[in-house]
Amino acid sequence: MKATRILALVLAVMMLVGIVPAMADEEPIKISVAGYMFGPVDNEKDVITPAVEKMLKEKHGINVDIEVVYIEQANYAEILGTRLAGGTAPDVFLAQSDTKLNEYYDQGVIKTWDEEFFKTNAPDVYKFITEGAAYGDLINDVDAWKKASMKDGKMVVIPSFKPDGSMPYKTMIYRGDWIENLGYTEETLPKTVDEFVTLMTRFTKEDPDQDGQDNTYGCSLTGMKALFGAYGLGIGFSGSASYWVNKDGTIVNADVTDEAKEVLKILAQMYADGVIDPEFVAGSESVEGSYWAISHGMVTGLYGASANASIDHYRLKGITGPEDQGGRCATEYWAVNGEDSTFVYAPWPAGPNGDYGWEVGTPVAVSESALYNANMSDEKLAVIFQILNAFATDDELYLLAFAGIEGEHYTRNEDGTITRTAGMANEDLNNVGVWGCRSLYGNDRCFSQLGYDLAFYKDVSIANRLNWFKKDQYNSYIQDAVTEVLPSNELFGEMNTVRDEAWTSMIRGEVSVDEAWDAYVADWMVAGGEILTQEANDWYNAR
Repeated sequence: MKATRILALVLAVMMLVGIVPAMADEEPIKISVAGYMFGPVDNEKDVITPAVEKMLKEKHGINVDIEVVYIEQANYAEILGTRLAGGTAPDVFLAQSDTKLNEYYDQGVIKTWDEEFFKTNAPDVYKFITEGAAYGDLINDVDAWKKASMKDGKMVVIPSFKPDGSMPYKTMIYRGDWIENLGYTEETLPKTVDEFVTLMTRFTKEDPDQDGQDNTYGCSLTGMKALFGAYGLGIGFSGSASYWVNKDGTIVNADVTDEAKEVLKILAQMYADGVIDPEFVAGSESVEGSYWAISHGMVTGLYGASANASIDHYRLKGITGPEDQGGRCATEYWAVNGEDSTFVYAPWPAGPNGDYGWEVGTPVAVSESALYNANMSDEKLAVIFQILNAFATDDELYLLAFAGIEGEHYTRNEDGTITRTAGMANEDLNNVGVWGCRSLYGNDRCFSQLGYDLAFYKDVSIANRLNWFKKDQYNSYIQDAVTEVLPSNELFGEMNTVRDEAWTSMIRGEVSVDEAWDAYVADWMVAGGEILTQEANDWYNAR
């Protein structure tokens, strides 16, 4: 009787802090998770999720039934919103963006918890983060991580925390045949705005595909965005919010700077000259149903420049090993244009002050981070955090979920890296359950040295990118001057609409940039710009 009372007391205490795993002889706790997926999981072929459940139970005493829910990325927000409204949303789902996180929080559909609760149930993950990640090189970003994880004194998300958060994401890519036909070499590729505009004009006017027809353009939207980078601006035109800029201690949004006005004049002239694809306003260069990073117009020869993808998307064959067939966009390019076709990694054009490039992120981000359904119990959330901790401390478990079955889905190299089995695309790996638990072990990696080594420090494709970035103007450095979500961030929705409509009209020559600029800025300020600019400066001054 005494032993029974002691056990009951122990269990009661454990319940208070939320650290009771599902016991082996009890019904498993059901957890549904909808992470970042390239394709659906086939329950008949899924060999990974059951193996993960088995390992969690036998090695960690965590008895769970994991349901991997596929939500197509292109329509993720819409589908999830419907399920949240109908009470059928999964337990774990993606934040997608700061804006969506704020929206979900305001709607009360996501779970909140105390920092101590997280520290208790995921102690190794907490230690990993607060000590600056795998090698301590992110120690100066710990405070930013904590701030990003909280709202109103409660944690609401486990943000990503990784060194490659600050890596340039996009790369300027030219069609190799057009470059060759026009007589360019790597040494003579454009490095200034004027040289870039000249090349775009030649792409349009000089029959670069040599088919005898007037059917080519210089670039589409992402090529245009490189010009904003040449003026030191991170621009979200036709897609998202733009970066904030520090001008001598005053924070100004890139959308209303004199530099943005100058770029719009350049683009308006390019459009008038027929250099820009007239369908640029559509924004996306991919087509429905295709991989998002594939620039359909460049692959099919409509235009010659795109910055829609990264070097790794256009990775050449053999970079990661003898079985490497190339990056996702590269294989599509070869499939359409022939195995001998080429593309060129190009430097970013620099502006009058030597600025160039594309936006880079910070080590802390929430876009691919997991959120937790407000309907779940504290006990279930505790188990989810225990699973997070298990992945961070058990390399065997993590490799199973991240890479699959050794010898079947990957091979382990002598240096500790892995090589994916040739012929298995991302969709194929998802099909058998690889990455299905992605939002349970972190983001795109778990919080462990192995996770970070495989995804960054010892990743051959990362080394390939970094080697290219050592070349002059191939890297990128434009960072947002405001590194936190502002209180009125949701106002960006209306502000971006004002920007996109006004800028599109200016570029198309429907109104003069000089004549329409002041009215546009006034409308942008009324739509929320004045409020957010004040909040941005208040944040900056209070640091």
